[in-house]
This record gives sequence, structure tokens and C-alpha cells, in this order.
Amino acid sequence: MKRLTALFLALTLVFALAGCSGGTKESPSVNTTAQTSAANGENANTQQTDKDGKKILVVYFSSANTAGVDAVSSATPSFDGQGSTEYLANYIHSKAGGDIVKITPVKDYPLSYSACADAAKKETDSGARPEFQPLGVNPEDYDVIFVGYPMWWYTLPMLLYTFFDMYDFSGKTIIPFNTHEGSGDGGTYNEIREFEPGADVLRGLAVRGGKADKAQDEVDSWLAKLGY
Repeated sequence: MKRLTALFLALTLVFALAGCSGGTKESPSVNTTAQTSAANGENANTQQTDKDGKKILVVYFSSANTAGVDAVSSATPSFDGQGSTEYLANYIHSKAGGDIVKITPVKDYPLSYSACADAAKKETDSGARPEFQPLGVNPEDYDVIFVGYPMWWYTLPMLLYTFFDMYDFSGKTIIPFNTHEGSGDGGTYNEIREFEPGADVLRGLAVRGGKADKAQDEVDSWLAKLGY
């Protein structure tokens, strides 16, 4: 497991917040079928594979719900009771198959937009590495890892910095996707390539958070080009 390192780039980020695409979270959950929702909380006893026999994992941070409050944040566009990134992750999972797990911070993010934005900025400016709860799976056991997140302050949430510090994906395939409110991927796919130089980081997909429920055709086309 990779040793936690200080990524000094985060200390220089002083951008305006593009959209705190979620300020809350939900207890960790894993699904092993593409037909069920991540909210079921099933443990991954088996690892489903793609047509080439590769084990697939969809892992994401959505911040749609808190561990203790069953409510969608006002800071997060939501569809069918799911935050935009969670909605997108579940749709990708339904098409690509494999297992799915949510990254759940140990400490709740605030529900309101302004408070969430402030918390995200403090983490970004300080280069924080917030902790997350056990995932229930080891992402390094998979061959193909879809990684989803909202854009916070024009970059990855610092929780994702913790995630990439913690795991070594050398020899694996990483497929990023993100939601945003105008900043696209913000260069984060290249950041992931820097975090994981031994991995093959494929072309990602950036979806406008407020239109995630209308992005099925875009997602289908993207997945088809990737072979899913």
C-alpha cells in the first residue's frame, strides 16, 4: 500500500469554487451486481468480470447523504434521491457491471452550500488528507477501476487525494469520471496520471451535475468507445 505523501500542488490552489457538488455522505456500501443500487450495502464476496475476464470496480465520492442524516444536500443536484455523482456512478455500474462502492468520509461535510464550500476550501488550501471509512473491498484487487467524484474548487476533493495516496494501481486501468458545474474535468485526469504513474488512465468523462439525469446517451457513447 502506498505511503501517504504530501502533494504540494494542493497547497497552491486558491481557485473559486466551481460547485460544491455534494456536501454530505452515506455509509459505505458495495454491490456485486449491475442490477442493484449501491444503497443496498451488500458486501462484495465475488468480483464480477468483463468480457475479457477483468475484475471491475466502480468507486466514487458523491456526498449525497450523511451517515446520520438521510437527506440530499442543498449543495448537490439530485435525481431519484441520489446526488449527481452517485446517480452517474450507478448508471455506469449498470452498464459496465462489476462491483460498486462509495467512499465515505469519517467526518461529515456540512449540508448547506456555503458551509460545504468553506470546508472544501480549507481542506484544499491546507493540503488536508481527510480520512474515509473502510471500503469493504481492496481496490488493488481489481483490474479496471472507474473513479468518480464532483469538482471542488476546480480540482479533486481532498478525499480523493487520500484515496490515491493510499492505493497503488500500478498495472491497473483507471477510468475517471466527474460531475461539475462549468469547470469540466479541471485537469484532474492528468492529476490522476501523476498520482498513479504505473496505471493506464483512460479518457474520462465530465458531466454537468445539474444534467446528470439527461446524460445517458453521452455516457453510453463514452463507455462504448472504451469497450463497455
